[in-house]
Amino acid sequence: MRGPTSAKLFGLALLLAGDIADAFYIPSMGPQSFKPGERVPLNVNRVFSEHVPLPFAYYDLPFVCKPQDIRRPWLNIGEVLRGDRIASSDYELTMGQDTECRVLCTKTLTPAANEEAGRFVEQDYLVEWIVDKLPGATVFLKHGADNSQTKQKEYEPGFKIGSYGKASGRAYLNNHVTMHVLYEKRGEGRRIVGFEVYPRSIKNTSGNCPNLKDKSIAPLLVGESKEAKVTYSYSVHWVEDTSVRWTHRWDRYLTATDQQVHWYAILNSVVIILLLSGVVAIILMRMLNRDVSMYTEEEFRDDIEETSGWKLLHGDVFRAPNYGGLLAPLLGTTVQVMYTFIVTILLGILGILSPSYRGGLLTTGIVVFLLMGSASGYYSGHLYRTWGGTNWLKNAVMTAILVPAPIIGAQLVLNMFLWYQASSAAMPFSTIVLLFVLWLFIKLPLTLLGGWYGFKRQPYSEPVRTNAIPRPIPPQPGYMKPVPSILLAGALPFAVIFIELFLVLKSIWQDSFYYEYGYTIIVGLILSLTVCETTVIMVWLSLNCGHHRWWWRAFAYGASSSVYIFAYSVFFYFTRLRAGMPDVAGFVPTLTFFVHSLLISAAYALCTGSMGFFAAYFFVRRIYRMVKLS
Repeated sequence: MRGPTSAKLFGLALLLAGDIADAFYIPSMGPQSFKPGERVPLNVNRVFSEHVPLPFAYYDLPFVCKPQDIRRPWLNIGEVLRGDRIASSDYELTMGQDTECRVLCTKTLTPAANEEAGRFVEQDYLVEWIVDKLPGATVFLKHGADNSQTKQKEYEPGFKIGSYGKASGRAYLNNHVTMHVLYEKRGEGRRIVGFEVYPRSIKNTSGNCPNLKDKSIAPLLVGESKEAKVTYSYSVHWVEDTSVRWTHRWDRYLTATDQQVHWYAILNSVVIILLLSGVVAIILMRMLNRDVSMYTEEEFRDDIEETSGWKLLHGDVFRAPNYGGLLAPLLGTTVQVMYTFIVTILLGILGILSPSYRGGLLTTGIVVFLLMGSASGYYSGHLYRTWGGTNWLKNAVMTAILVPAPIIGAQLVLNMFLWYQASSAAMPFSTIVLLFVLWLFIKLPLTLLGGWYGFKRQPYSEPVRTNAIPRPIPPQPGYMKPVPSILLAGALPFAVIFIELFLVLKSIWQDSFYYEYGYTIIVGLILSLTVCETTVIMVWLSLNCGHHRWWWRAFAYGASSSVYIFAYSVFFYFTRLRAGMPDVAGFVPTLTFFVHSLLISAAYALCTGSMGFFAAYFFVRRIYRMVKLS
C-alpha cells in the first residue's frame, strides 16, 4: 500500500502529466486561427436525449432546414459507433461580424412531421452543433453565482430542441437560436474558445425575422396533427474573452463534476482496502505460518490422514480444470481486454484522448484491442499447454473468436432494431465489413502468432504432483455455495468503485464528458488490489472447505462485482434516464440500454476475473510450494 507521502507524490505526478498534456496536441487537433472576415464553418451533427438512448442524425429530422449541397467530412470508427453524423450547414458565421437576425429557411411541416417534432420535444432531445470542434453548449452558472461573468460559467454540450409543458401537455419547438462565439486574439488571428447557444421558440410563419425584443411573442406550438409553416432564423454575436486560453477552452465542459467527490470516493476506497489488507495479513498469514510450520516433509505424510483443510488437497489442487479448453481462451482474452483498458487510460492521461479528438476513446480502444491479440494468444497457449492441451491451433482460433463472436452477434441483433428506428446509433454496413476485415487481418493473425509462441514455452511447473484418483469434494457450507459466495466476493470491490461508476454511466448515457483519467487510474489500482485480495480470501476459504476445483471459482470470484455493476445500471436506468419521464421510452431504447449495459458488465467481468484468477493462481502455488512435498 502507498503511504501518505507516496500518495502525494503520485498525485503530483498526475498533475504534472496533466500540465504536460495541456501543451501536447495531435497535429489534426491543433489550434486554428481565423482572420477577421473569414468564414467559420458550423457543422450539424445529431440530436440526443438524456432519457432516451437513441441518437438521430440532425438532417434525418423531417422538420429542420436542409441545405441543397450537404458535405460530410470523413469520420473515424469511434465517431461512427457513438452515433455521430457530422454534416455542413447553411448557417453563415463570419469572424468578427455580428448578425442581429437572419432567416435560414421557411419550412412547411406535414402533419406527420408536426407530430414527430412534438415527440422529440417531449422526449427532451438536445441538438449538437459544432464550431471549430467545440459543441454548441447550454450555459449554466456555478452554485452561488449571482451574475454571468465568464469565470463562473459551466457548459453542458447541446441545447434543447424545444420545451415541453408537462401540466399542459404542449410542446414548443425552438426555431430561433442566438449564438455567442467566444474568441481570443493571437496576433492577427483569432482562436475560438467558446460556443454558446441560446435557443428560443417564436411563432413565426412570415418568412422574415421576428421582433426579438418583443418578449410577449407567442411560442411555436408543435405536436398537432395538422400542416404548419415554420420560419427558422438565427443571430450571431462575437465576444472577445480574455479569461480563457485556447488550451483551456474545454475546462468549462469538464467542471460539472465536483473534484471533492472523486477524492471522497478515493478516501472511501483506501479505507476499505486498508481494512481488507488487514484481514488478509492477520487471518491468512498467521494461520498459514502455523499450518506450514506444523506440517513439513515426513510429518506431513505421517499426519495427513488426521488433518483437515487445504493441506489435504495437495494431490488435487493442481489438477487440470474442467473445460480447460474453454477457460484458457477465456483467460487469454481477458488479459487482452485488461491490457486494452490500461493502455487506453494511459494514453488519456498523456492528453492524446482529449475531448477535441472526437471518437478518440472508442477508436483507440479498438486499435489497442486488435494489437493486443498477440498477448491473448500467448497467455492462452501457455495455460492450455500447462493443462495438457495438444492442439495449439484450435486453442488459438478459439481465443480469437470466443469473446468477439458473442459481442458482435449481440450488437448485430440490436443493430437490426436500430436500423428499423433509423437511429444514427446503428452501425452502417460498411462499418460492419470494416470491423470484420480488421478482425480477420489483424486480430486473428496476431492471436495465432501469440498462441503458437505461448504453446512452445515450457508449461508452468507446479510445486506438487497430482494424484491419479481425484479426491471427492465434501458438502460445502451454505456461505461457500456458488451463488452466495459469488455475491459475497463481489460486494467489496463494488463498494470501491460505485461513486466513480455513477460518473462513468452518466458520461456514457447522458453525453457528459468524462475526462478524469487520473482519478480512474487511482480507483483502478485500488479496485485491482481489492479484487485480488478478495479472490485470494475466497479461494483459501474454498480450499479449507475441501473444494479443490478452484480454477473456475477464482475467475468467478474476481468477476463477481460485475453482477452489482449490472444491477446498478438497472437502478441508474430507472432513477436517472427514466426519472420524471416514465412514458418516453419504448422497446428499442430499453433494449439498447440493457444490451449495452450487459456488454459493459461483461467487459468489466473479463478484466477483474483475470485479475482474480492470476492472483489466486500465484497464491495457491505459493502456499503449496512452502510445504515442499515430493
